[in-house]
Amino acid sequence: MDTPYLERLYNLARELNIADNIKTILDTITDHLPKVLEARYCSLFVKNPASGGLELKAHNHKDIGQDPFINITSEQESIMNLALARNSSLLIRDIEEEIGIANKEKYSTKSFMSILITHDNEIKGVLNLADKGPDGFNKDDMLVVSTIAELLGALLNRIDLSKI
Repeated sequence: MDTPYLERLYNLARELNIADNIKTILDTITDHLPKVLEARYCSLFVKNPASGGLELKAHNHKDIGQDPFINITSEQESIMNLALARNSSLLIRDIEEEIGIANKEKYSTKSFMSILITHDNEIKGVLNLADKGPDGFNKDDMLVVSTIAELLGALLNRIDLSKI
């Protein structure tokens, strides 16, 4: 991309500032955050307060499927499930070497991030990013996404999650 990193981040912040509802905020994040990082995919899951499960609320995937509910079980192998089990955000440079999960065909790189969205040590959601090449995600990328996740945690704590 020709636009400098900090300018792309500022453009995301500017778009968030004019968003007029929570759905627009979540969509703006999943549409613009990959552009900031020069990544391909982003998905945002929010915890349903009634069921305790994570629900897909925004994404930029074309082939993610129709079911917005994600059932978190120990049998499922995914970076998001691993992050939840460890109660820690994850930066994975090579999914096959680092955690032994085969890379899916829809991803052209093996680098992923799964960043927990928390407030007061309670998980409110998860931001997932994939397909950043050629060198994959780095610590600066994780810091940018973690900053957005911190702000999202504060926002999600102040709204009725059952209405999004």
